[in-house]
Amino acid sequence: MKYGIDYRILKKGADLPVDNTTMARPVDVEVDETQFALIPVVGDYVDMEGEHDMRNVPIHGKVKSRLFRYVLGYCYVTIIVEENDDDWAKLGL
Repeated sequence: MKYGIDYRILKKGADLPVDNTTMARPVDVEVDETQFALIPVVGDYVDMEGEHDMRNVPIHGKVKSRLFRYVLGYCYVTIIVEENDDDWAKLGL
């Protein structure tokens, strides 16, 4: 089974997360059964720089939710990261 992992940022005060996908790159990370990828759980902190293409949306915050959608041998994983005011220095960064 292949897995497509897509991160979306929920900005402070926003109702909907920002979807940074494009037709050329519909997910942030793609792996198959021979590969390994860590998937953060709800409550984990995520810090991803934006890339220099159409997906230039930095992700910085705490995982709010995860959705696993299975379609014909493929699992789409959508991870919503919520911006917050937590003191990242306390995380040892």
